[in-house]
Amino acid sequence: MKRWLQGIALILIGIQITLVCIIDPWIPVVGDVGRVMYPVLAAAASFAGLVLVFKQKDN
Repeated sequence: MKRWLQGIALILIGIQITLVCIIDPWIPVVGDVGRVMYPVLAAAASFAGLVLVFKQKDN
């Protein structure tokens, strides 16, 4: 898969995690850690996606 498609996929995953965080931030297995973990995971996935999308190719 091309690098920019991977970046777009990561950005979309970050958006999905953000929506889950807004709807229900509680994870029964880990308890209240999910309230902190979801936004961090969403930000990390989105940031990694932006890096992959805007990274210059080596020719």
